[in-house]
Amino acid sequence: MKKSESFMNSASLSPTLEDYLEAIYQISLFNKVARSMEIADKLNVKRSSVTVALRSLADKGLINYQARSYVTLTDNGLNAARCVDKKHHILFDLFVKLLGMSESDADKAACGMEHGMTSEVCKKMSALMNALSKDQPLAEKIIASISQSEKEAECKSDCECSIPPVGSGEQEIQQDTALYDLNALNPGERGIIEKIIGSGALKKRLREMGVTHGQEVLVERAAPLDDPIEVRIRNFHLSLRRDEAALIIVKKG
Repeated sequence: MKKSESFMNSASLSPTLEDYLEAIYQISLFNKVARSMEIADKLNVKRSSVTVALRSLADKGLINYQARSYVTLTDNGLNAARCVDKKHHILFDLFVKLLGMSESDADKAACGMEHGMTSEVCKKMSALMNALSKDQPLAEKIIASISQSEKEAECKSDCECSIPPVGSGEQEIQQDTALYDLNALNPGERGIIEKIIGSGALKKRLREMGVTHGQEVLVERAAPLDDPIEVRIRNFHLSLRRDEAALIIVKKG
């Protein structure tokens, strides 16, 4: 298989998994390997969410991973991670050097936009920044023109239009600040089931087990290796894998 073909197969990732892949890559630059706690700290997520994401990346052949061990990137994973990281830095440079944004604002914007950036767009924007770096008078002229146009733009600095964020694991769902997937609940915590995301036989099986909207769920305990977890619904005890729990969206009780 050609390199471009293998990369294309590994590039069809959700924004969430791209974030995990990028985090692993950045940690590995300094530590050679990445560990679950380091990834959780970098992305500000729970360890249980990291476990689900790592298993998904391992299934796609992008990382080498075993529970309670460190994580390394495969060759395909390294190619994909470098691509995501490159897109981030191109956007960051564009926002800071050309648009005059602060580094913190530029970093946040780049994080949000890198996932929708195709290889063609990345190539064009990279070429633009390279061209401007070689022609300083042109760059200064464009920066001045942008600055002037910004002053004339009829747009509020704090736009009233907002789009709710999306994403839970690999599922793209609209998120309420009070909604979490079941993995976010610790042993002893309760939640009310709001929805089951995804489709197919797994979703049907969960419903047949009593996992339905409006039911209270209690997380009783997790297995020694953090998978599966045991929950109680309708006075029944269920054992769920972490990837199954990620499909169950709850409101904390």
